[in-house]
Amino acid sequence: MKKALAIVSSLILLLIYLPSYTEAAETAQYPNQVKVSIFLKNSVTLTLSGNYQLNNLDTGEITPLVKGSSLTAVKDGSNVSVSVSGETKTSVKGFNVEELADGSTSLTRVSNGVTYRGSFFLKPNGSQIEVINILDMEDYLKGVVPSEMPASWHKEALKAQAISARSYAANMIMLTSTASSQVYRGYSGEDARTNAAIEETRGLLVKHNGKPIQTFFFSTSGGKTANVSDVWNSNQTYFPYLVAVDDPYESSPYSNWTETFSAATILNSFKMPADAQILDMKVSKTGANGEVRGITLKTTKGDKTINGNESEIRNLFPINNPNLYNKLQSNWFTIETSGSAAVVGQEVSVQTSNGVTTISDLKGQKVQTASGEMTLSDSNVSIQTASGVVTNEGSGTGTGITTITLKGKGWGHRVGMSQYGAKGYAEKGWTAEQILTHYFQGTTISR
Repeated sequence: MKKALAIVSSLILLLIYLPSYTEAAETAQYPNQVKVSIFLKNSVTLTLSGNYQLNNLDTGEITPLVKGSSLTAVKDGSNVSVSVSGETKTSVKGFNVEELADGSTSLTRVSNGVTYRGSFFLKPNGSQIEVINILDMEDYLKGVVPSEMPASWHKEALKAQAISARSYAANMIMLTSTASSQVYRGYSGEDARTNAAIEETRGLLVKHNGKPIQTFFFSTSGGKTANVSDVWNSNQTYFPYLVAVDDPYESSPYSNWTETFSAATILNSFKMPADAQILDMKVSKTGANGEVRGITLKTTKGDKTINGNESEIRNLFPINNPNLYNKLQSNWFTIETSGSAAVVGQEVSVQTSNGVTTISDLKGQKVQTASGEMTLSDSNVSIQTASGVVTNEGSGTGTGITTITLKGKGWGHRVGMSQYGAKGYAEKGWTAEQILTHYFQGTTISR
């Protein structure tokens, strides 16, 4: 009997002190899963502050990962090689670093210096490794909302941002961590105030005809948002909720701006010869508010017209400012030029037997010379003026237009919700739902 009791006692001790491998193998589940590409280099190190396991996607082999350990992955030919706790494992398909469902908050610090919630896919991408963060929508938003809108702003504006960011992500299969999707700084970017706004709006989406829509947002409208058809190559009838609306309460440092560019910068952007002189620049304002969709540059070496969406137009005017993404703030602007214009392409006044007349092109004109009357075969001639002889070609009179100044409004594509506008409406007493249904006309807010 004593021997039997001893055996039972030993079994109990084993059950107490042996790890429960069944529980350890149970991975965290994300009801509304989001995937975000967060890192792309030929090697990456993950430092684990939580309970994870490594899943080899070639073999299905599961390796428990010790809390506090570091894992380094490199691209080695066609393989992804992972080194952890003195062992190296390889896989062509890559590895999943899976969060375990133990009720704790598992965090991982990546080589980019940012700490993230959730799990990770170490995916081979050419000669590099792409790290994809996999987590629940609500946890993802915690790293987005304070990265897109200051957490100090009015709570209703933060709630509008949370709903908008959730609706945008719900329409995406894969997100990036940059402004090309939504800025996402993981757990490192979280703030208690925005976390509260996310929790209070949990699951809420912007919908049109009962379906979630892709809710675009931006910094500043400049007083009025834009029709999607006026800034992108989109058919307006497909997006009746992305239409221009007034933004009367927006107060932003980007509402009005002025940028000046040298002739050399403009010639380079338009891929024109560096020794050309700019004669004129004209814009095609086809947008309802005056958004620019085309620009014609006239030079002594020829003319060039570029038509495009708002991003293409803005990229023609590079700004050395990473905070502005190194390009013009918006495609809503006017142009002013300065400098001494060259004669080429300019109208000239000439004395004729009938008085002074203006001629826009000298080619084909009859002129009196020392040898008699002749007809000009082209416009490249020397002309006697009160100031002396000038040549009607690139190097003649003056240096052409030397600077181009743009005066514009707003920052961003200006489609959807203005973030500074949402702040203004919130401060006037509007709710998040009222703000969103103003910017996205004909929509409703629901789970």
